[in-house]
Amino acid sequence: MLFNSFLFLIFFGFVYILYWALRGRARIAFLIGASVLFYSAWGLQSEGWSGLRWTLHFVVITFLNYLLIHAMFRYPLRKKSIITAIIVIDILNLATFKYFAFFRDSLHNLSLRLPEKLDALNLFLPLAISFYTFQLIAYAMDVYRGVIKEKVPVGRFFLFFLFFPHFIAGPIMRASDLMPQIDKPWVDRNRMMGACWLILGGLVKKVLLADPMGQIVAPVFREPDAYSGLSIILGGACFSLQVYCDFSGYTDIARGCAFLLGFDIPENFSAPFFARSARELWQRWHITLATWLRDYLYIPLGGSRRSEVRNHLNLIITFTLGGFWHGADISYILWGFFWGALLSLERFLENNMGWKTTPEKSRAGMVLKGMFMFLLFSIGALFFRTQPVRFADHSYTTWQMLGHVFGGIFTNTDGELLSTIRAAGMDPAQIGMIFGPSALELRRIGPMDTIIWMFLALGFFHWVQYSPARFARFKEQPWLLGAVAALLGGILIPSLVSGTGQFIYFVF
Repeated sequence: MLFNSFLFLIFFGFVYILYWALRGRARIAFLIGASVLFYSAWGLQSEGWSGLRWTLHFVVITFLNYLLIHAMFRYPLRKKSIITAIIVIDILNLATFKYFAFFRDSLHNLSLRLPEKLDALNLFLPLAISFYTFQLIAYAMDVYRGVIKEKVPVGRFFLFFLFFPHFIAGPIMRASDLMPQIDKPWVDRNRMMGACWLILGGLVKKVLLADPMGQIVAPVFREPDAYSGLSIILGGACFSLQVYCDFSGYTDIARGCAFLLGFDIPENFSAPFFARSARELWQRWHITLATWLRDYLYIPLGGSRRSEVRNHLNLIITFTLGGFWHGADISYILWGFFWGALLSLERFLENNMGWKTTPEKSRAGMVLKGMFMFLLFSIGALFFRTQPVRFADHSYTTWQMLGHVFGGIFTNTDGELLSTIRAAGMDPAQIGMIFGPSALELRRIGPMDTIIWMFLALGFFHWVQYSPARFARFKEQPWLLGAVAALLGGILIPSLVSGTGQFIYFVF
């Protein structure tokens, strides 16, 4: 059930009305049931009744975690062995379902094979497994560290993980983000207005920016050899816009729905493309993942408390594993390594060379550094977006596609295309006469006017996020909300009825 679908709007309307009509435990039980239905709908829609295995898998893993966490309270002297068991179980569960095919294919590339039955195994990928695995580990670690001091009833435990606005693609929440609110949800006029703006803004980001940009970007990454080097770089920039609008749009809708149900869940983005350093960018982009990696991976590895070399290594390991969390492909691992190396380099330049890498007083310097950081983000996006490609008669691996993408930046020019035509013994003039002048030119990403308007819209949303106080007085005007909703309704409703634009982070 997609947030950007008419079915979800109907579902949420019924949930909202019935939820506020109930009280106490009945309200909690109803919200758990609604969340189970929301999650189960994915499997039912895609696989029929057999799709309920996704839900059964989640219930089993979560209940097992609950029993083990309960055991930590009951047997405090055995906490270390219990937390070890929890982490091993959760990581093995994630690795089995998400990374088995990756490791099998890697062995194949080394001319090695698993036993026949294992080699032929085709596992399903449970929806949201990456997000709820990290959340389960965080909860267990907080119990182990004494941050969570009391056990909770099983119903509240399941509600914390199942809460449908955030369940599929985050934010990755801590117990302190939701547990204290379960018994006292509240909503008032200001919160309702803010929720409606968030939902409307999230739909605009997803339907009017992310999905159309995805159609512009997809051909570039499917056939990078057919596009100019500049178009490939612009493809990275355009995908950066797409993934931001897609993911932050999801988060906005999730937060808006949570507000209407009386809960405040964390923000996941804070104008990341206004960042002037790699460190600042990761304080603004996918904030809950960045803080999870810091608290439950970087710090346990030793953080910045070890030797200088180890400090840099910890950064690189943390972000490389963070990249691997995103997906079972070498492109995600390289993307994580890219950012870990950049963060390490930035720290080295600041701490060892004494260079000031973040302008603070020069407005021109801040703008230029922000543009440079967006360029680096776009280069990283080329790693993130590159995937294997299969045509009817041949296919390319991720490694091959990475070669086409990054090699094409430097080699894909119209002059190089003409040289290739002549080297093949063909006459460019005749080809131009038969197929037209466009046959002698590489493709360009476009249309450029649409891309420019989309980037202006991106700037507007960043301006709102960067200084929300500027927009606060407008958010409180019901007539403005109604006018904007009416103006955009005719554009959004057809897309909501079709409900075909899946969110990018639903596959992680």
